[in-house]
Amino acid sequence: MPKELRRGFTTGTCAAAGAKAAALSLLSGKRPVSVEVSLPRGGRLDIPVKSIKVSGRSASAIIIKDAGDDPDVTNGAEFIAEVGITGENRLRPSVRIRGGEGVGIVTKPGLKVPPGRPAINPVPLLMIRRAVLEAAKRYSSRASFQVTISVPRGRELAARTMNPRLGILEGISILGTTGIVEPMSLAAYTHSISCAVDVAVAAGLDEVVFSTGRSSEKAVEKLLKLPEAAYVLTGDHMGFALKDAAKKNIIKKVVVAGQFGKFTKLASGHFETHCSDSSVELGFLSELCKKAGAPKKISDSAAAANTAREVFFILKDNRLEAVIKEVCRLVKMNSQKLSGKKELRAILVGYGGEIAAIA
Repeated sequence: MPKELRRGFTTGTCAAAGAKAAALSLLSGKRPVSVEVSLPRGGRLDIPVKSIKVSGRSASAIIIKDAGDDPDVTNGAEFIAEVGITGENRLRPSVRIRGGEGVGIVTKPGLKVPPGRPAINPVPLLMIRRAVLEAAKRYSSRASFQVTISVPRGRELAARTMNPRLGILEGISILGTTGIVEPMSLAAYTHSISCAVDVAVAAGLDEVVFSTGRSSEKAVEKLLKLPEAAYVLTGDHMGFALKDAAKKNIIKKVVVAGQFGKFTKLASGHFETHCSDSSVELGFLSELCKKAGAPKKISDSAAAANTAREVFFILKDNRLEAVIKEVCRLVKMNSQKLSGKKELRAILVGYGGEIAAIA
């Protein structure tokens, strides 16, 4: 029986937990070893606190991000929440939230946060505010709180995300709509894809280019010469990207770009390409060879190959470009089904960066 995967918590939960721990320390003089955070969809989560420092009318708490068994670049990173008391209100407490070192700044329109603001999404903002107000209520405080969220390794981690493409500079985003990270959900990646399409829309573009990888993207950049905001890396989630674009009426044209390995998966109908079985694609390619009238030894070689990439070179060496073009045509046909009524092109990029086929 497979081991059950462990859930984790989001960057938004880290920020809220740190803010609550720091606020509690200021108000009580005690340093909690863990705090309970209210989750956006109900329920509470107990989050460990690494350390707390108190100095006069401010305190800072460090939370270590735990993504569970999800592959998350922020797993293990430190999130620091500094809370200061700037005054006292007549009727009720108030909370102001700022981004500090390692939290990105939004520079392009189209995202949930307007340009010029720290990249702390609306749900995490609500979680942070609620966490501090819970601490204030416990001690009947009417203080004015200022919260600053920092991520010491934020700039370094952001370079491994889609933030630079989205126009989020100088750090990572504080994200999460549920407060929980579901293992292997890759929700952060698909969220980035959707944000990238929103940025293209906000830039007034009616065409986007979805590429399965950076090599294919570089090739189509030279061919198409569209604005930078038009290009979106989808990785293994081309299906999600196409469905997302289908919802955006301003997007009229979609280009799907990739190399032969990923295109073979798309051509055979596998649009979440990390899930498919390579033996299925090799059999699929072997059948395409037969339909193209290729000699039996070629179709047998395709079926016995180690990778789709190997088949690509077998086809090239035997002048069977018709099979390569058919793969491209099938990608276009299958992609069209997911993209709705968008004008769609498929561009197959060779392993030397050349354009191998367009459909």
